[in-house]
Amino acid sequence: MAQESVLKIGFWSGLASTVLSIIYIIPQLVIGIDLPASPRDLLLIQGPSFFLAPSFLILMISIHHFAPVDRKIWSHIGVVFAVAYFVFVTIVYSVGLTIQIPHTIQGDLDKYQLLQYIPKSFMTAIDALGYASMSLAMLFASPVFGTSKLQSWIRRLFIANGILAPVILSTQVYPKIAYIGGFWIITFPSATCLLTIMFKKGYSKDCDSAN
Repeated sequence: MAQESVLKIGFWSGLASTVLSIIYIIPQLVIGIDLPASPRDLLLIQGPSFFLAPSFLILMISIHHFAPVDRKIWSHIGVVFAVAYFVFVTIVYSVGLTIQIPHTIQGDLDKYQLLQYIPKSFMTAIDALGYASMSLAMLFASPVFGTSKLQSWIRRLFIANGILAPVILSTQVYPKIAYIGGFWIITFPSATCLLTIMFKKGYSKDCDSAN
């Protein structure tokens, strides 16, 4: 892939990931750690999250093409976990937006108990697997980044977000631990924002294109 295409796709996917995560974070801060109960709250939470999934996956693919040859193994592993995240959460949010919300409004949601997005349910377990996969994607991709100030900060944020994976999985057993997992609202948009800046500026001298 040409360098110009990598930079352009990386920039727009980074920008989209940042904006969509902030759109998600605002109503989540209002609701708190509790899961959304009303159709409106569910839409405000799951709507931007649904579009965040492909944005993040494309961003990770851009990082893989950005990485130098000797570090591509790490970005490739990151892409694999990003695909897992995409699959898991797309299932969850598709069900929420097309089944839970409409049938909640219609008043016949009881017929779809297995598909409800409620605490300690099948759907929240899949969602937790998705966000744990996202965290692992960022953790494995962290060695891609070089020693410049900007890339050093990206690497730190990727690692910080990555170590949240076990915390996210533990929320299914200990819901209150979600307060710790809440650091995602800082680490993730900060990382994607810096990635947007990095792709806008172009390739760093200490992380040359492998193409």
